[in-house]
Amino acid sequence: MDKVYLFPWEPIQAHAKSILLGGGSPEAEAELVSQRLVKANLTGHDSHGLIRLTQYMERVRDGSYNAGAQTTLLKDSGTMAVYSGNWGFGQPHATEAMRQAIGKAKEHMVSAVSVTNLGHIGRLADYACMAADEGMIGLVFTATGGMSFLVAPFGGAKRSMSTNPMAVAFPSDRAYPVVMDFATSNFAEGKFRVMRDANIQTPANVLINKQGEPSRDPNDLYDGGAILPLGGAQGYKGYMLNFMMEVLGGLLSGGGFMGWKENPPFNNCSLMVVLNVTAFRELPTFKAELEQLIAYLKDTPPLGEKKVLYPGEKEEMTEEKRRKEGFPLA
Repeated sequence: MDKVYLFPWEPIQAHAKSILLGGGSPEAEAELVSQRLVKANLTGHDSHGLIRLTQYMERVRDGSYNAGAQTTLLKDSGTMAVYSGNWGFGQPHATEAMRQAIGKAKEHMVSAVSVTNLGHIGRLADYACMAADEGMIGLVFTATGGMSFLVAPFGGAKRSMSTNPMAVAFPSDRAYPVVMDFATSNFAEGKFRVMRDANIQTPANVLINKQGEPSRDPNDLYDGGAILPLGGAQGYKGYMLNFMMEVLGGLLSGGGFMGWKENPPFNNCSLMVVLNVTAFRELPTFKAELEQLIAYLKDTPPLGEKKVLYPGEKEEMTEEKRRKEGFPLA
């Protein structure tokens, strides 16, 4: 493995913002996108961090992304709505969709808002946590509009699905969110970029090459190989979750789904669902019982050098460390 260099996050974020401004983004958009990218690095999810900036700017140059595009409403039925990002950067439009979902859940106790026609939205946890910060449960289901062939369905030897992630966040009195965010494949695609750039092998049983043979070379993914679905020998579970994201994020939003047409544009179409806890329970009681659940699980005896963490705890520890020491860039 090559030597790892650590970089302070503040000047890196400022530099990323300046690149986005140079690409035509208005101030608020450049600030939000750069902040979200660096947040991904700080929490240890380098696959969704600054590694994406080159990809974003390529899409600005080829016209796939419209810097500064405005979010527009396509349909509204009270508790539910559909928005379009008009092919702009994904983060601002996904943020606006979640804001609308939160507002609807405050009024109606539950909401479901889809957003389509937008670029890569980054870490889904960012949006789920917006709801949790308002005392609600946030769920995010995301697809790619029928583009981004990366994952082999369970029992298949060829890639024909995307990584299709999901996220859920719960309100608590903790300083750091209780949140889970994961691809329905063994790894998100960006993890393979990170491994490739760091010149390291993948773990076993997560990747096959284009001949359908097991591989530990991350380059094989970019040579026609495929990521295996989440779950190892029981990968049918990850495949079914992937299928669910394809329907809820892509098909339901009208953003597209795998196999619907040839050469569709990348579209990080998503469904945001918000549940207002107060419709079910008193919020302080919910939070107290969530703490009781976390304490119970963390009291489990450790397995070797491992220990039980609550969802989001690993990110909390990583962010605290990286804010002080810096984070790696290939």
